[in-house]
Amino acid sequence: MFKVIIHRKALNEINAVSEKEKRRLLDAIRAMGLDPFSGDVKPIKSLKGVFRRRVGDYRIAFTVNFEASEVVILRISRRGKFYAEI
Repeated sequence: MFKVIIHRKALNEINAVSEKEKRRLLDAIRAMGLDPFSGDVKPIKSLKGVFRRRVGDYRIAFTVNFEASEVVILRISRRGKFYAEI
C-alpha cells in the first residue's frame, strides 16, 4: 500500500477538468495507491525516476519512493501539453 501525495499544481489541474474526466483521473490515482505501475505506465526518458500513466487523453507524471511507500503525483494534463511542459 502506497501513500499518494498530489502536488498542488496537479491538484489544480484535476479541478480544471470536467467531472467525468476528474472521476477517471481520481480512480486511476486511487489504483496507484495499491500498485503504482498498474495500467499504461512508462518511464519518461528525459527525466530519470519519473513515470507517466495514461488515462484516456490525460497523462499523470509521478515518482515513486519505495523506502517511504509514497507515490508523488507531479503533473496531470492533456497529452499534447503534457510532453511540451515536462
